[in-house]
Amino acid sequence: MKNNRGFIGRIILLIVAVIALKYFLGFDIVEWIKSPKVQGVLVPIVNFFKTIYFWLDNFVRNLIS
Repeated sequence: MKNNRGFIGRIILLIVAVIALKYFLGFDIVEWIKSPKVQGVLVPIVNFFKTIYFWLDNFVRNLIS
């Protein structure tokens, strides 16, 4: 339990950092993530993890039944 101390504080710090990026530097992280270059990198990574998840899910379900 002691390792979980400050978790909410870190989330709030991350939110404040994203707001500061937008306000002071004009960098919108949502638009950056939606850009075609970033999507070209993120989509294959997300699909890879989805494939691994579904494979593991089917594997464990077959072990149980």
